[in-house]
Amino acid sequence: MGADNVDAFQRFIFSVPPLRVQAAALVVLSAVYAVGTFGGIWLFTPFAPDPSRIVPVAALIFLVPFVVAAELFPRVLDGYPRPWSYFLALTSQFVLFVYALVLTGANNVGNAWSIIWLSFITLYLVNILVLVVSTGIDRSDRILLASLVEPGLLIAAFYALGGSEFGFSTYRHVFAFASLLIAAGFLVLVLLVVDYLIKSNTDVSAFALTSGLLRNDRESLDLGVEARPSVETFAVDNGSRLTVAAPWVHPGPLGGFGGGQLSGNLIDALNGGRGDVAGRDPSGAAAAADGGTEAAAIDGGTGAASDGDAGFFFHVPCTHKEDLSNPADAERILDAVAEPELTERASRLVTESYGEREGYADVRFHGRRIGDKEVIVLHGEGIDDYDTGVFMRDVDHDDVLLIDQHRHDIQNGPDAEIQYGSAEADRLKRAFDDFRDRLADAPLTDDYAAGFALTRTGQDALAMVESVGDQEVLWIGVDTNGLTPDVRATADAYRDEFDAVIPFSTDTHASIHELANMRESDTDAIERAVDRAVDDVAPATVGFESRRTEPVKLLKNDYNGLVFSVNILIRLTLISLVTLYVLLVLWLFF
Repeated sequence: MGADNVDAFQRFIFSVPPLRVQAAALVVLSAVYAVGTFGGIWLFTPFAPDPSRIVPVAALIFLVPFVVAAELFPRVLDGYPRPWSYFLALTSQFVLFVYALVLTGANNVGNAWSIIWLSFITLYLVNILVLVVSTGIDRSDRILLASLVEPGLLIAAFYALGGSEFGFSTYRHVFAFASLLIAAGFLVLVLLVVDYLIKSNTDVSAFALTSGLLRNDRESLDLGVEARPSVETFAVDNGSRLTVAAPWVHPGPLGGFGGGQLSGNLIDALNGGRGDVAGRDPSGAAAAADGGTEAAAIDGGTGAASDGDAGFFFHVPCTHKEDLSNPADAERILDAVAEPELTERASRLVTESYGEREGYADVRFHGRRIGDKEVIVLHGEGIDDYDTGVFMRDVDHDDVLLIDQHRHDIQNGPDAEIQYGSAEADRLKRAFDDFRDRLADAPLTDDYAAGFALTRTGQDALAMVESVGDQEVLWIGVDTNGLTPDVRATADAYRDEFDAVIPFSTDTHASIHELANMRESDTDAIERAVDRAVDDVAPATVGFESRRTEPVKLLKNDYNGLVFSVNILIRLTLISLVTLYVLLVLWLFF
């Protein structure tokens, strides 16, 4: 996941504490900040404030304005979560405390006045910026008024606690309040310009995109071109059936936008919860039809559909250019899932590494012949994604199922993308063709056996064991974007028990929050799934089939415009905010 694509949004995502914890922290910190402020005044100024005023300062300065704002924002801005509002209040409370400490270093009354008003203006701008980014620029009129409540209450508290005793002229009051309004107007103007520049580059509102990603909204991007990508269906039948969808579509770009939730939606559907396949709940729960319950029957933390069947998702080597622009098109992907003809004739797994000979750290292929077809698994160390033509430009999808393991670390993944026509692509293609030549010589036998189990305890994961002759191969797949270190360690721990272990991820972009925060997985559930898959091994048949979808819209080169928009948004906004703050300091102090 490179910083040049929309995954850059994950840098701004983190978990917000529970509401009760934040509310309690707001009360406790108000007292702590009040005591800290009085301590700073005693230590760094010639004044000796009355300790009896600590409680009024804690209540009127550090508590009431922020509680009122935290409760107001969700009511004025429909859908704005209260936990977010309280977290914003906690952040603003801390900013005010920092300014209070700075105030203790003021060397004259004029500088003290400027610091006080700079703090009010800063809090106003912080609220405006956060609310616009998280709810959209179209609500800027309400945001401007609602955000004014917090500094307004602070101004009232300042004068109630003796601010009028400084004897400032009417001119200074008018100048300070005008500065607050001018700064707010300038900030909104900057945000409008940013939004205009983004829309001129690609017809997407930068703030609609950002707020939708933060709230995990489901949105269609009015971008892309019509296409009919192939959907390959891999199936194993040992009395129960495993169906794995491998569409030549990338599960992105992110969150509910476009096909970001594609892998989870298809896994839900293939496990009996078809319903509205494009309407997967952001929490990861299945969207069951007719209000029914999730179809996967959980047994000791692992489960499959009630009749023993299960479904999962393979990631093929492709890039964000293959992202769906409309999440509803996931239905058309699902409609192309087939019921392949199955065979018991398969070869042993063939493995070959091409890293050293082709100039890469590690490029490895695993492959198995299935009748007259081939299933090949690719791993390229240090490589994130591949243009679709790198490997398959002259290969019939009916003959080869190519799977990208995408097994890199979920938080420290590579950002190299192999472009079609490049020297790197040519080297990989030579290695791929050479491997296929070698695989073609692998003999077929009639003793294919397999077992599988699916876990759906908050995280979809598949364990599959294949046996041909005396060779046993374990697959461990997780519906994530890369693998957490504990999953990688779990896979490594099985290498002494199996002839080969193939860990893989779906490269899902379903949740920006998971991309930002995920550090570990439910490895206990994965281990139980592996145990069940081993116990489930029985003579089986296997096969795959390729079908074209009905027309869907893929982002293709419009994805580049989206990338440029993200980069412009992040950099231009940061530069503008720094510039605005510098101008504010110069304006108020000089």
